[in-house]
Amino acid sequence: MPVTTPDRLPDDELRVLHWNIHSWQDEHGTSNVDAVAAVIQETDPHVVSLVEVDEAWGSPSRLGAVAGRCGYASIFVPVFEYGQEQPTGGFGNALLTKVPISAVRQRQLVWPSTVYDGTEPSELRAVVFAKLGPLWVGSTHLPRSSDEARTEALERLKTVTSELDGDWLLCGDFNAPASSWIDSDDALRTVAPDPALATYPTEEPVELIDYFVASSNVSLDAKVLDVRGSDHLAVLAVARVSRDISRGFV
Repeated sequence: MPVTTPDRLPDDELRVLHWNIHSWQDEHGTSNVDAVAAVIQETDPHVVSLVEVDEAWGSPSRLGAVAGRCGYASIFVPVFEYGQEQPTGGFGNALLTKVPISAVRQRQLVWPSTVYDGTEPSELRAVVFAKLGPLWVGSTHLPRSSDEARTEALERLKTVTSELDGDWLLCGDFNAPASSWIDSDDALRTVAPDPALATYPTEEPVELIDYFVASSNVSLDAKVLDVRGSDHLAVLAVARVSRDISRGFV
């Protein structure tokens, strides 16, 4: 029997929180699990996008603990695993959601595949999408040290979003401002916050690298949260999809 899920979203809008959680450490190297949970509970979004999620195999899941404490289902498909003789952990992007999920997709953005050797250039990058009602919501984290690798990842990302069967909202640490790859007159995409706001580093943010991008049918309002708990600031968005496409929200 086919699985049926709602074709609508709650409350006439979707509230989405995005945060680079710095491998579960704050800017001083201390565990930020409690801080992440606190921000989620305070903002109460429908969906949470977390990047730089580091999970150690064989140990209690920190992502699972946060999801359970805050009342969310979780999606975590590691972008890569690490270890010597065998995998000892996984690293990547995660989604937490209170909205029913009808599909999940992950696509690699760095090719060819590499083996992680402990350095940033060897990290694979991917995007994970979950379909929530009429809307695909995704999470990604792009290369930082290589402009060429990041540009190639952005091109693959554009292809991936063009292949989705419906409207989409993508949360990310893009490691580049939206203005560097999205034209201001690009009618196919919506970007928020608008105007752009700096999110990194936490103490004196100067880089505009954490934000939301969506298909043109999705309207976005977003703000940067002045919260501590990572080396990045968190961003919170309210998304609305045209009723012509979504058939309204519950």
